[in-house]
Amino acid sequence: MVERTVPPGGPERGGRPGRTNDETPQPPAHARRPRIGVLRRVPTEARAAILAGLAAGIVFTAGAWWLRGHVHDETLRQTAQLAAVQARTTAETEATTDRTHIYEQGFWPKIEIDDSGRLHPAAGIAVTLDGLAELLPPAPPDAGSAWSRTVTLSAERTRRLARRWPAQIEPALPQGNDPAAETVRKQVRQRIDRLLHRDLTAVAARYTLPDHRCTDPADAPGRCRRTVYHLVPPDDADAAVATLDGPLKAGVPAAALIVAATAWITTRRSLGPVEAIRAQVADITDTTDLDRRVPVPVARDRIRALAKTTNTTLNHLEEAAERQRRFVADASHELRSPLTALHTQLEIALAHPEHLTDAVQDALRATVRLRRITDDLLYLARPDTPGPGDIVDLVEIAHELAHEYSHRGHPVVLGPFPEEAPAKGDALQLHRLLRNLLDNAHRHATDRVTLTVTPRGHGWDISVHNDGAPLAPEDLERVFERFTRLDEARDRDTGGSGLGLAIARDIAHRHHGTLTARTHHPHPGTTFTLHLPATHDTG
Repeated sequence: MVERTVPPGGPERGGRPGRTNDETPQPPAHARRPRIGVLRRVPTEARAAILAGLAAGIVFTAGAWWLRGHVHDETLRQTAQLAAVQARTTAETEATTDRTHIYEQGFWPKIEIDDSGRLHPAAGIAVTLDGLAELLPPAPPDAGSAWSRTVTLSAERTRRLARRWPAQIEPALPQGNDPAAETVRKQVRQRIDRLLHRDLTAVAARYTLPDHRCTDPADAPGRCRRTVYHLVPPDDADAAVATLDGPLKAGVPAAALIVAATAWITTRRSLGPVEAIRAQVADITDTTDLDRRVPVPVARDRIRALAKTTNTTLNHLEEAAERQRRFVADASHELRSPLTALHTQLEIALAHPEHLTDAVQDALRATVRLRRITDDLLYLARPDTPGPGDIVDLVEIAHELAHEYSHRGHPVVLGPFPEEAPAKGDALQLHRLLRNLLDNAHRHATDRVTLTVTPRGHGWDISVHNDGAPLAPEDLERVFERFTRLDEARDRDTGGSGLGLAIARDIAHRHHGTLTARTHHPHPGTTFTLHLPATHDTG
């Protein structure tokens, strides 16, 4: 006998020995990933049609069920009213004439019960049935001729109480092969069968047999008062509902399909402008023709807003592309000058070795200019990133640069300064910003440059003023554009690249500040003002 041992790890979850947890089958990776809804893969038109059709089917089906129930209840109510009329007619006939309706085949089977609760299925026949008085109680003793009652009979409850009724009724019925006796037995069985096997409504009326008819032994004193119940089977109600079932079975799906088709067509037509926008954008993308725009629908809806937003985006793209083309052209033009100068100086050095020193010095100056332009271009081409959050003292930076520039061509006059002007930012970038402003001021100043730091609002104003020729009003904004030169010859002679003010404004924006230029005509000079928020505004 070979013993079977269970490896370490114990039985698996299912209780089968001999397998470790490591051997338990794991579902594949793709089975554990959440599934994307099937409807998300379906086109929008089809999705709208499916959802609309389902919703319409649910609503129409609920409406059909309500209509069937309403028709059934209304027909049953009308039938019960007719049964009540017939019950009163039967009671009046039995009470006032010698005519009996016991054997008549009426539209509603009827059941007669005396005050003791006994069943009178035929003339001269009275049977006591278990639980009959509980189902069909006799009329109260004080009930008059106008008394009426409506009773609802449950098939389940009736069958539970009447299991022994056939054995109680059969001995009381007429025996033999007489056709009249057979008719009585058939009618009684039919009435009892209708009573037992379905839910029914019974409408009752009260009458008293005439004295000359109270001669039967079964009609002992007190038993001549009868309660006649006319049974109202739901045949008419079922027939009325059956006439509706055919049209409803065909009409509900047809109506749902019509709603689905309408939703398909409406959604497709509504998405027509979206498709036009998509096609136009795709065409613009393929041709890179950014001056074209997508059509804007007349309807003031979200599609119109989408079209306007798309056109705004195309406007920005066109402006950005134009700026890029202009930037590339200007950069090529700016780089050509130092490269040409460098090339010329190298040719002179080769052709005239005796002028080698001068040629190398000129080439070095061209190289410095080329490096400066390249550095500026690289700075402008970097991604936009917010400045660091270091605390910088603007007064300290201003003093350092004023001392540095005081040894150049024009003196730097310091205006009113606070003791300190703290702000959040990158000290190196702010140094570069003010250096560019001071370089520009020295190139255009006549006698001097003025530097001031003053508080304004919840921030600081750093102003750099030169007393040279003032800028024209139309140039106050254009001067901040890249490669803008208002004095081409002088800028090139002094090494200006046309990028200093553009870089200065870019640094100001990165520090949540502004850089503007203003003049005071006819007074000479131009003032460049940098506004930076104080530390408590930038955090």
